Amino acid sequence: MLKNLPTSERNGYNIHTMLDNRPQSRPWLTTACKVAVVYMIIAGLWIAFSDRLLEQLISDPVELTQWQTVKGWLFVTLTGGLLFAYLHRSLRQQQEAFDELTILFDSVPAVIYVADMQSYELLYVNGFAIKRFGDQWQKKTCYEYLQQGQQQPCGFCSNPLLLREGQPGPAVTWEFRNTRDGRWYQCLDKAVRWPDKRTVRMEIALDITERKEMERTKEELLATVSHEMRTPLTAITGFTELLLDEPSLSQPARHHVETIFREAEKLQDLIQTFLEVRRLKTDGARIDYETIAVRSLLEQATASNRECSDKHLLSIDCPEELMVFGNRRELKQVFSQLAANACRFSPEGGTVRLQGRDSGKDIQITIIDQGIGIPIEDQERIFEPFHRLDIGDRRRVRGIGLGLAMVREIVTLHGGSIRVESAPGQGSRFLVTLPKPTSGR
Repeated sequence: MLKNLPTSERNGYNIHTMLDNRPQSRPWLTTACKVAVVYMIIAGLWIAFSDRLLEQLISDPVELTQWQTVKGWLFVTLTGGLLFAYLHRSLRQQQEAFDELTILFDSVPAVIYVADMQSYELLYVNGFAIKRFGDQWQKKTCYEYLQQGQQQPCGFCSNPLLLREGQPGPAVTWEFRNTRDGRWYQCLDKAVRWPDKRTVRMEIALDITERKEMERTKEELLATVSHEMRTPLTAITGFTELLLDEPSLSQPARHHVETIFREAEKLQDLIQTFLEVRRLKTDGARIDYETIAVRSLLEQATASNRECSDKHLLSIDCPEELMVFGNRRELKQVFSQLAANACRFSPEGGTVRLQGRDSGKDIQITIIDQGIGIPIEDQERIFEPFHRLDIGDRRRVRGIGLGLAMVREIVTLHGGSIRVESAPGQGSRFLVTLPKPTSGR
């Protein structure tokens, strides 16, 4: 329902973990079987012994028939009364349990709804959602009820990220500004099995408008600061480019000017990366999602990568038909950063391989280098902001440790994961796993 955010591993043991681990037993089925067996035994014993008793007490066939009729009606009356009492008690308990759940969900200050993942028809809407969007939700789709003027499934719908090989997968968390009430929501989406066996999407959406307003104020401040930093950097790069075009510039001076130009560009990239990491951590909006060819992403990521030199051989091994579902610009950033890191941490050169394949469950993209490697104690910490490897001479490898933090945020936002396999002196292997697009995407 709402505009951008896939995080399944951040929130620890939460509601989607509970849904995955809920008991699968059916106590009502066991109880029903026990009741049926007891009823058949009692009924059988009643019919057998009562008939025999009447035959011993009454010899007249006509009178015997009359008493058997009376006995039959008595049995029907008693069993009907017992069945009524049992069903009344069971249905009352069921209604009380349903009322308790309804009160619980209606008291939660969040929009909660359930929609069929094929037809998008709403199956349940809680009281909070009815207060926000009205009570006319029956027989409507989620996009018609929750969005303004929407007549087809939303382009940012999380359905493609919720299933793994047709089975419910991890929950997806994202943020969105609703088009009907204009408020921001943080959504947790989870595919679950409905009692009739169909797969449905349950969404819990918390109103975070006030938090977003605070974040917007902070972002405006950061944008102002970054603008003030970019203005002199733009002047520096512009004038250094003019100096480089000057034919009378001596070779030593040209070398110094080229150094100034490169460092100014790196500082611009650093500012941009910092702002991007900040945005990803505070704004999970899922915008402009589409089905993208993985090979085109890898080709764009390696084209004119400034960290790779003539000493590096970039190799792409990926089928043309391999697809992922996501934001093209953000995914390009992921693989550009990973390719840049592979070259940066391979100062002596070598082959950098980018491979993509369909593992059956998901899409796996691997970046392999022949560089200096990563100690095992740093292999998880490298994804933390500002963490840098202790490699002795830091002049060999530039950067302040924001690139991989940005990569992990984007991959997590897309419902995927990233890990590294490496050893010092033996290169590194980064494995990015992303959900497969669902059929029709």
